Amino acid sequence: MPPQDTLASEAQLFNQPSVRRYRGGDGDPGEPLFLPVKKLRVRIRSLTEGEFSTYDNAVVGTRGQLRTERVKDASRRLICLCLVDGAGNRLLGPGHVNKLIGWDSADIQYLYSECAAHVGTSAEDIEESIKNSDATPAA
Repeated sequence: MPPQDTLASEAQLFNQPSVRRYRGGDGDPGEPLFLPVKKLRVRIRSLTEGEFSTYDNAVVGTRGQLRTERVKDASRRLICLCLVDGAGNRLLGPGHVNKLIGWDSADIQYLYSECAAHVGTSAEDIEESIKNSDATPAA
């Protein structure tokens, strides 16, 4: 690894594999993550730029129109992308988004907040995307 006072080269930026960051598991940085109501310990992962862009752009339709149904489930979709097992494998897929509706809201809000911070976004970022889009709901 080059000294920290040396600027990265293009080769260094692109010839190294992407590294996932994890939080909540054994040996992961930071405090363990415990759902406040379910009292279960969970682990989350970071997203690649491609994964995050797909998630972030899902609220806007092909004609720039706001897809209100995607705004409503944005927190649950992010949880499904981030929640992993001890080996780093995703625990939930797209089919779980609607199943999370039945969870206690305290668990959902806690987990969404932790996931959002871990991937570098927030509820405010989603609200900003909504304000900057065409407010007409997509058909």
